Amino acid sequence: MLQQFDNFRKSELPSWIPVLLACLGTFLYLIQAVVYAYTTVSSLDEGSYLLKGILYLRGVYQPFEPYGPLTNKAPFAFLIPGSAEFLFGPGLRTGRFFSIFLGLLTVLGVWITARRWAGKWIAAGTVWVFALSPMIIKLHARTVSQVIVAFMLAWICVFVLDEERPLWQIIFGSILAALAVLTRQNMILILPLLVLYVFWQHGKEKGILSFAVCAFIFLAVHVYYWPNILTIWVPWLPEGLTPFLDAFRMPKDAFPVWDPSIDFWNRMNAFFQGIRYHFIAVIGGIFALIRFALPRDWKSAPAMRAAVFLALSYFTLLAMHAWAALASQYESYSCVFCFANYLTFFDPLGILLVVIVFSASPKLDHSRFVKILLIAFILLVSTGIGFSLFENVGNNLLNLPVPRIRNGQFLPGSTALVDILKYGLDLGLPEIKRTISSAMGLLVGLGALTVSFLWWRRNKDVLFTSVLLNVYLTFGLAFSPILHLGESRLDCKQDLILAHEQLGAYLSEIIPANSLVYWDGGNAFTPMVYVPNVRIFPAQINSGYTYRIGGDPEILRRFSHWNSELDTEWRNSADVFIIEAKRFSSWKDFLNPQDYEEYEKPPAAPSCNVGTELRVFRRLP
Repeated sequence: MLQQFDNFRKSELPSWIPVLLACLGTFLYLIQAVVYAYTTVSSLDEGSYLLKGILYLRGVYQPFEPYGPLTNKAPFAFLIPGSAEFLFGPGLRTGRFFSIFLGLLTVLGVWITARRWAGKWIAAGTVWVFALSPMIIKLHARTVSQVIVAFMLAWICVFVLDEERPLWQIIFGSILAALAVLTRQNMILILPLLVLYVFWQHGKEKGILSFAVCAFIFLAVHVYYWPNILTIWVPWLPEGLTPFLDAFRMPKDAFPVWDPSIDFWNRMNAFFQGIRYHFIAVIGGIFALIRFALPRDWKSAPAMRAAVFLALSYFTLLAMHAWAALASQYESYSCVFCFANYLTFFDPLGILLVVIVFSASPKLDHSRFVKILLIAFILLVSTGIGFSLFENVGNNLLNLPVPRIRNGQFLPGSTALVDILKYGLDLGLPEIKRTISSAMGLLVGLGALTVSFLWWRRNKDVLFTSVLLNVYLTFGLAFSPILHLGESRLDCKQDLILAHEQLGAYLSEIIPANSLVYWDGGNAFTPMVYVPNVRIFPAQINSGYTYRIGGDPEILRRFSHWNSELDTEWRNSADVFIIEAKRFSSWKDFLNPQDYEEYEKPPAAPSCNVGTELRVFRRLP
């Protein structure tokens, strides 16, 4: 893929054309982001970041405050979107357009760094990696921490990755590294890796300064929120070795109600979902490792050092998040299908790793054994990606006519593919879909191998490995719309930002000031962002994820969690109840007409999904 861009770069085409292509890609990214901003259903995380952020900025609560909202992420995950709301007004519109702005800056940062190392054509290609990735754009268009961290990592590379960078840029890059960790604690290893890179590339003096800046900001924030900030670190530390931190751990006698059992095949599905949504970063990064040459063979030592930093950072973070999502339960709940979202944090690192290695490391003539392993890897990945697309197998494929065969003989007529697999192999519908999608993925992999082989046969002066790597990455970029099936579709066709604003205005108008509000209006607490003068039960912001079976109510309340006893207490003390329509059946007996009055139907629902309309009740005097 990058070889083709390199050929363009060496052509006689005007230099403004790659800049125009980059602008067109950015415009396509922006159009998709705006569409997703208006049509995507708000999630629990988004409502959490928006509401906690504005509550923290207004001083209603402080991050890590006992009995306040659960600060389960580093504080800037909430304070950054909260600052945008504080400046431009609270609400979904502010949060989403602020996120889009950060997403555009992320694309710009990757473009600047790619242009510095590989020229305008390859830089334009990086823009189109984003523009053809609707799942990533859809996530960038929501108020979540992934786009904040991706923006920071992209601009760390702008400020730090080069042979000579001004001192002020080293300082800015170090500040962003500290802020990235203080936005999501899972970025912690970026700090030592960045400081070591600065020592290696920019020398002792700048390395010491980078270390001092990172350490000062990191420690200052920890001192400010000490000691309760330890709650975000204790899940990482072995209990047996840190009994002195037990005061910051959830009690063992309280069990999460959300504790799904995810089997091996669904974990495998989540793994390959992550690969196909982030194909260029993940597969390109692996191919970059294959292309890694000896230090003396690189075009320049700075390029080799930058590639080492990017490879260590990207694959360390990839391994950490794969373990956290797919192989463990590092928090109180399993989030296997968060894996694809997690990879969005560090996409800029993977994309820039591909750019620098493919442009500055020489092509290597690998051994036959390595070539065989590479072919097997491509077939395995292709099959796995197909496997993860099984939910998108529709009736057209299921009913594809195939020849009838019995005892090795072709029979007259044809039958549907689904019938062959159902009756011939005794498979259920999910297994049939997985078989079909896996086979299609395998066929695409075989197609990439065939194209590579034919190309190589016609151009014997090029290395087969180099051709194969470039062709497979080109296939991935070309098939991006298919790779992103499942997440690329619109959630709704209505203006959900306007719906939230109408709903928020209605709730703000009918709910008396200082009322105590009980929320059972869905996982996303987002509508309450528009209602500033009421009281809430902070633990409910995280919905069922903070609900526990058993446990001491007072301890749970202090840890921003709740259980049935607290639920009963809150129901008996709340003034107003906001109930999602599809949940109302469990409230009929409690919200009887003798004690509660229902307000007029809200003018809008927070989602287009059936049953997500809200019903609002007040306790009668």
